[in-house]
Amino acid sequence: MTMALPKKIKCFKYLVYSYVFLLALTGAAQIFLGTSLLWGHSVYYGIVQNKLWAPAAILLCLGPVTFILCWMGCQATNQRKRCLLGMFAALLVACICVQFIICGWSLAMRENLPTSVEIFIDDSFVEFLDKFSRTKVDNLHLWNRMQSQLQCCGVDGPLDYRRLSLPWSCCSRPEHAYESACDTHYKRGCLAVVSEQIKSRLLITAFGAAIIAIIQSLGIFCTVHLTILFGKNDNTHPINMNRKKKQQQFLPLTIQDKRHDMPSPINLSPSAPGQRVLKTALPPAMHK
Repeated sequence: MTMALPKKIKCFKYLVYSYVFLLALTGAAQIFLGTSLLWGHSVYYGIVQNKLWAPAAILLCLGPVTFILCWMGCQATNQRKRCLLGMFAALLVACICVQFIICGWSLAMRENLPTSVEIFIDDSFVEFLDKFSRTKVDNLHLWNRMQSQLQCCGVDGPLDYRRLSLPWSCCSRPEHAYESACDTHYKRGCLAVVSEQIKSRLLITAFGAAIIAIIQSLGIFCTVHLTILFGKNDNTHPINMNRKKKQQQFLPLTIQDKRHDMPSPINLSPSAPGQRVLKTALPPAMHK
C-alpha cells in the first residue's frame, strides 16, 4: 500500500499535466472563435443595436480565464497543494457550466430570428431612406456599406426604393464608384441575409461552446482523483513516522545498549583489532 500510493500519484500527475496542455488548447480555441464571431458581427452591429453579440463575447472572455486555470492547475500539481487543486477543479466545473449555458442561450436566440432582428432593421432603414431622399450623398452610411458587403438591397428587396433611385450599394456591377447608375442590382433583401448570417453565427457559437465544454470535462476525473490521492498521502505520512518511532522504542535493551556502546570508526583505541602497534627502542638505561 505504501509503495503503490506514490506510483499512483506520479501516474495521475502526468495525466493532469497532459490535461492542462489540452485545456490550454481549448482556451486558444475560445479566443479565436469568439474574436472571429465578433468580427463578423461588426458588419451590421449598428443596425441590430449591438444585440445578439453577447454569447460570442462571453466565449471570448472565457479564453483568458482558461489560461489562468491552466497556470493554477500546474502550480497545484507541481507543489502538491490539495486545496489549490480542488479550487482548480471547482472553477473548471463552473466554466464548463457557463459554456453549456451559452450553448442553450444561443439556440434560444436563434429560434427568435428573424422577428427580433426585423424591428431593428425596419427602424434603421426608415432613417436611412429619410436621409437618402434629402441628401443622396452619404456614401459611407452603414446601409451602403452593409448592402455592398452582404450583396443585398433594401429590407425585403429593391422594391423598398420604389419612389427613389437605387443607391450605388445596390448595384452588383457599378460603372463608377458611389454612383447609382447600373444595369444589374442585387435581388435579395438584407433582412434575409442578415438573419441567415446571425443564425449561422449563433449556431457556430452554440456548437463551439458545447464541444469545448465536453473536451474540458474529460480531465475532471483525473483532477479530482489526484486531489484525493494527495489527501491520502498526507494522512499516511505521519502514521509511518509514528510507526518508526514506536519500533525504536520497543527494541530489546541489549540491541539498544549495543547501539550505544559501539565505538566510533574514527576514535579507535590503539589496541583495537586491525591496528598495528609500533615498537619503539628502549632507552640505554633500560638495557643495563
